[in-house]
Amino acid sequence: MIGVEAAPHTTLSPDHPTHTLDSVMDHFEYLEKLVGIDHVGFGPDTIYGDHVGLHNVYAANLSLKQATGAQSFERVEYVEGLENPTEGSRTIIRWLVKHGYSDEDIAKAMGGNALRVLGEAWS
Repeated sequence: MIGVEAAPHTTLSPDHPTHTLDSVMDHFEYLEKLVGIDHVGFGPDTIYGDHVGLHNVYAANLSLKQATGAQSFERVEYVEGLENPTEGSRTIIRWLVKHGYSDEDIAKAMGGNALRVLGEAWS
């Protein structure tokens, strides 16, 4: 299962080159099309905490500059639309509903897939 993160500076897309809910969801939709709804979800560990600090650790250890080339971006403190981590899950659900995902698929992406994988691993 792949959990899409929502830390600033890691969720840009060509269609949404700023750090917004839509750029995060671009990543989700790309993965959903690539591996299927049964294998994607969200990584809430990056919705909570020091997002910019997390990005700095990534940048220092994962050669992000090499991966992104000369692409530049505005540095921000949070992902627009996910400013309040406690509301983040509801915001993501509203986005999924607005974009036509079924209740079953939303349940999978919002934790059902993670619970299934953990259950399989722990049995």
